Amino acid sequence: MRCLLLAPLQYPFLQSIIAGLEANSVELKAVDYQSFFSPRVNARYNNYTTLPMRLRRLWEEPYVRKTNAEYSRIFREFQPDLVFIYNNQLARPALMEEFKRSAKLAFMLGDNPLYTPSNIYNLHILFYADYIISPDSLWCEQLTQMGVPGMVFDCFGFNSQIYYPMEVPESERQRYRSDLIYVGSASKTNWGYKRMLFLDLFKNFDFKAYISGSMERWYDLFPGAASKIVPHDRFDASFNNLVYNCSKIAPVELVPSLFRGIHVRVFDILGAGILPLCEYSADLERVFEGMELPLIRDYREAEEVARFWLREDARRKACVEAMRARVLERYTPAMVIRRMLDALGFSA
Repeated sequence: MRCLLLAPLQYPFLQSIIAGLEANSVELKAVDYQSFFSPRVNARYNNYTTLPMRLRRLWEEPYVRKTNAEYSRIFREFQPDLVFIYNNQLARPALMEEFKRSAKLAFMLGDNPLYTPSNIYNLHILFYADYIISPDSLWCEQLTQMGVPGMVFDCFGFNSQIYYPMEVPESERQRYRSDLIYVGSASKTNWGYKRMLFLDLFKNFDFKAYISGSMERWYDLFPGAASKIVPHDRFDASFNNLVYNCSKIAPVELVPSLFRGIHVRVFDILGAGILPLCEYSADLERVFEGMELPLIRDYREAEEVARFWLREDARRKACVEAMRARVLERYTPAMVIRRMLDALGFSA
């Protein structure tokens, strides 16, 4: 069978989806709409999305119209059996109708569509779906209640070709080593404030936080966390795997748009073979049911929890092994894709 994947291919997570499709012998064509335009045009689109709609329409409408026209052309040429879309990728309802005339339609939600303003149709196009993967069970309940079909809670686990335990050369280990590690991005909204509040919980540790973008607006409020930040402007899964392998514990906060869900970073960290120290979520307990989990249920207890798991080497390593085994047993990318293909009627 053939699958047309519409996705932002610069994100490392997309390699897990691609690996899952290829593991199931799917003939794949992956398309990123930014490839339709020059870097200058893409920068203009990305930088001015916060302008009032009456101003944005002057240049946004031609950009989105061309994107959908290119999708349509590729669809007609490739003739896929399945179109798989990450979030919305600027797709419009007319394009969904074209897809549905000859193909199945599936989505992977990386963000809650009720909190994603990048496309006014991002919620409406989900009503055309045959299958929708969500990393948050509450999103499933919300959207199902609204009448969106095909909602399924599932997790893509880790791509073992990208995130894996490795022998780190001593020179690099000395450069990147730390007890605690964080890799993430900045935000100028209260999401950024929450992130700095979370990072500040670990200011008394040997801790490095690699942050893409500026968090300087919060530095005066959180000087301890600010002292741990290392500027880092790239999407580079190999670097992430390297620094994870130079550390012991990686704190993971629950981003505000996740209510019960699991951040994909949890699985990347497990893939690298170290312990994710997670802000509590119900779906995390669901996926790792029956295990002792390193959870932060109250920020005031975070330092104590981190010190416990840092001190208990054998217990920490056993926990990582158990969590990795659960992922490899139930949540590899190939398994997630196989569940989707079976549900859509594409036999193995």
